[in-house]
Amino acid sequence: MRSTHDDSSSKPNRSPHISPETAERILGAAVKEFAEHGFTKTTIRGIASSAGVSPGLVIHHFGSKEGLRTACDDHVFSAIAEAKAKNAEYAVHAMQMIFDDPDMSTKIDYLMKSLLDPSEHGQRYFEHYVDLVEDYISHGFAGYAFRQSDDPRGQAATIATLALSPSILAQRLQTSLGTNSTAETMTRLAPHLLDLYLNGILSATPEGQPDPSQPDRADTGPVSDVARPDRADTDSDPTDPLGGDQS
Repeated sequence: MRSTHDDSSSKPNRSPHISPETAERILGAAVKEFAEHGFTKTTIRGIASSAGVSPGLVIHHFGSKEGLRTACDDHVFSAIAEAKAKNAEYAVHAMQMIFDDPDMSTKIDYLMKSLLDPSEHGQRYFEHYVDLVEDYISHGFAGYAFRQSDDPRGQAATIATLALSPSILAQRLQTSLGTNSTAETMTRLAPHLLDLYLNGILSATPEGQPDPSQPDRADTGPVSDVARPDRADTDSDPTDPLGGDQS
């Protein structure tokens, strides 16, 4: 799995005598504040107040606002990845279950703000996400196997983009579909996303183009790589790396 960031830079500058419980409380408060107010407007003082600690204690644990944000990135990413893996067996209902958890919903709000932030943090977070999908492509996920590509990084980036789009476009989707929340939107989209991952989207191609029902032909082109409905019954059916219905 290729990584484009130095993992050493993601480690917060903590005192060797920190309290894990206090650190977790500060992380929870920071994630909530960052998700609600954004990264620029959120202050150490505001985070400290929300966590019920002093600003000095926040710095004592994480070194700086940047160090705290890096710790939040890692904390949120791990929590979401673990939740999706845990709920993978529920397929189309997995994301609804995650969004129904207020704590996880806040973490997903944080994830969206981080991904859309035009900073190195935002890019690092996206690279981290694509790295994870690329690893799933290589090693499988929750019993699912992925169709292999000559360009696994491009494949991973494509899957990551599709998986993240519903959350990034949450407001647009709610207006279009008449839904009232991201959880409700994902419940509506989940069956279609799962069908897309398993069966592809095209059932026919223009004359002269590769036939999606003939995936093993020597002249199979890019269209066949996307749409292979006849492969839906094989053991190599692809699915969304994050449960088949991800945001």
